[in-house]
Amino acid sequence: MKKSDKKKRKSNHAADAWKLFRKNKAAMAGLVVLAVFVFFALFADLLIPYEAAIAQSPKDRLMAPCMQHWLGTDEFGRDMLARIIHGSRRSLSLGVGTTAVSLLLGGIIGACCGIYGSRFDSIVMRLCDILNCVPGLLFALAVVAALGSSMRNLLIAVTIVSLPGFIRIVRSVILSIVEQEYIMAARACDSSNFTIIVRHILPNAMGPIIIQASMSVASMMLTAAGLSFIGMGVQPPTPEWGVMLSTARDYMKTAPYLLLFPGIAIALSALALNLVGDGLRDALDPKMKL
Repeated sequence: MKKSDKKKRKSNHAADAWKLFRKNKAAMAGLVVLAVFVFFALFADLLIPYEAAIAQSPKDRLMAPCMQHWLGTDEFGRDMLARIIHGSRRSLSLGVGTTAVSLLLGGIIGACCGIYGSRFDSIVMRLCDILNCVPGLLFALAVVAALGSSMRNLLIAVTIVSLPGFIRIVRSVILSIVEQEYIMAARACDSSNFTIIVRHILPNAMGPIIIQASMSVASMMLTAAGLSFIGMGVQPPTPEWGVMLSTARDYMKTAPYLLLFPGIAIALSALALNLVGDGLRDALDPKMKL
């Protein structure tokens, strides 16, 4: 098959997937909401200076939403809108960053398990079984407690928790592909393992892997926010939604908006990510549509 024909098929497949995705109104709504949060994360410094999110103003403490402070101020007089906008950068980067690292490591390990199998596959699968026996949040809490509370250690803990899921999904996809006739034909033509992986296996495995990654970002973000909420993740005064919820607990009755706005941000972003993930699942693999 000519390269031009291959490119045309790929472009047609992408166009068909986009048409299916656009027909999903819930997925499009989620994409719009997600785009807003991504815009806040990318251009937070241009929208509101970072100093506004950390600068304390005792005379303005616990000010209800008003024209001067649209979402009010916290117990230190810091602007809540600024903290929500800058917190989107921390929260989304945690979810996307841990998913990307888990996808890279899990993809490499899962691909090796699926292609080469044998003893390495058995050892990795047993290790994944051991990790899956421990609740994810509890295991991440233990890792952070051992390494210490910091952004880097939080990334490490959440990555370890999500790694078994990516290893399993990549392994299962690879195992279903390597038995196909076109893979056997490529091997019969003396194609190298590298050529088979790059030209045949990876292009056909990307759909399920992308779906798994999109669905995992929300889960990783919620796990990171949960650890920050109990003081084992991002530390104050850094603006992060989980930290904001944690510091607002003492003001539930006197200033409920301190809990309301970060909670809405977490709920909306997680919902948007899940809706986009569902839309990608239906668009990339219509057979999986319920």
